[in-house]
Amino acid sequence: MQKKILNRLSVKVFLITFVVQIIAGVLICIALYFSTPGTYRSTVDEDYMNAYGLVKELRGITEEEGGAVIDDFISDTGIDVAIYMAESYSPDYRVFADTNSKLALKTEEEVAARMERLTEKDNMGSFDFRYFSESSVWQDGNLRYRLVYFSNDSKVNVMPLAIRKSLPVMILVITVLSLLCSFIYTRLFAKPVKELSKVSRSMAKMDFSRKCASKRQDEIGDLARDLDAMADALDKNIHSLQEKNDELEEEVTRREELESQKDMFFSAASHELKTPVTVLEGQLRGMIEGIEPYTDHEVYLPKLLGTVKRMESLINEILMASRMQSGLEIASGRTDMAQILEEKMEECEELFEVRGIKMELNLENTPDGLLFKGNKELTSIAIGAFLSNAVFYSTEGAVVCVDAEKAESGKTIRVLIRNTGVNIDEDDIGHLFEPFYRTDKSRNRRSGGSGLGLYLAKLILEKQGGSCRMENDGEDVLATIDLPSI
Repeated sequence: MQKKILNRLSVKVFLITFVVQIIAGVLICIALYFSTPGTYRSTVDEDYMNAYGLVKELRGITEEEGGAVIDDFISDTGIDVAIYMAESYSPDYRVFADTNSKLALKTEEEVAARMERLTEKDNMGSFDFRYFSESSVWQDGNLRYRLVYFSNDSKVNVMPLAIRKSLPVMILVITVLSLLCSFIYTRLFAKPVKELSKVSRSMAKMDFSRKCASKRQDEIGDLARDLDAMADALDKNIHSLQEKNDELEEEVTRREELESQKDMFFSAASHELKTPVTVLEGQLRGMIEGIEPYTDHEVYLPKLLGTVKRMESLINEILMASRMQSGLEIASGRTDMAQILEEKMEECEELFEVRGIKMELNLENTPDGLLFKGNKELTSIAIGAFLSNAVFYSTEGAVVCVDAEKAESGKTIRVLIRNTGVNIDEDDIGHLFEPFYRTDKSRNRRSGGSGLGLYLAKLILEKQGGSCRMENDGEDVLATIDLPSI
């Protein structure tokens, strides 16, 4: 919890500002401390000790050096100083010493004026001193010196002087601290905000690949992570919308194709029905009006009945195709493909013999059998369409091989119908499952069927989740049927 609080940007700003202010205050205090001169003290002992300290400091230095020392003493303590000298044999101090000082009292008038300002609280005192070193004028053994001091009990305000003296240092310190604070705040605020701005501009251009990827634990870090999450969500939603739009376009295209196929289907169906209806009408009119040779009812009535039967079969196939295309669910159950193939091969046995075609059925023996979920009657119709197609388009002596197996994945039942010794024109392969399409235009409807068989077979298989295809395999034609197993 404590770490989380310290990571917040507001806490960081507060702490940084507080620390910077403390540092600035300390530096200013230090600058004032070392640049502020001492204030006047009215205590007699303190004045005495200060004057005695000056006397001690004057010993061992020249008069030229002493002037600067005296001036510093007067400035720091506020004590006025006058220095007299006299011959060693004379106790009378009337001559002022040449001290090179600018602030010391140097005339009797100055001393008299200073004594007039003395109050009861002021201090006045003197020190006599002599030097015996021969290396300095101050230390000439023939001279004696007296230092007279006058103190003032009033306090002297030296702060303005200190401030003026320390002002350059304060300005430098404030400038450096301001630059430091600006740099820190720039690192904390400006740089991450610029990164956020770059990411937001990329998002505005629909480019969601750029990320903040911030590891900060403060408010800016939270904002960066929220911005990344928003970019991911927008990217995902846009892709989802694009996918849905693609699906919608595909659905529209599919529906347009279905509508086109329906139009073509009904146009072809109308054409297919028109011919037998015309034939039927002509034969009936000839019989009614007694036109030869239709007066032979025993011959033409069975023909008329055959025409009606073909029309009935075609209409039934059209209705079935319509139901398959309507989208209605068909009844499905547990169905055995092996049983369907055996029954259909038995039904077609006579047709195979008439056409002089041999048939072979090979079923894979599996513990679970060749079971799938589907409609037995409809699947039987689809299988029959492929077998009929193989019979009608094979030459005498050909062999039709039917193999059924479960695919290696175990999820598909596969039926392979191969009729040998025949090929389909490559131009016709892509149209085999179109309604009313016949590869051999010379075949009549009696031998070639209605042209709806393979079309219906494909609709039935796809309705049950399966698929089918036909292709040339060497010198043979191979039909492949797949249905999902159970």
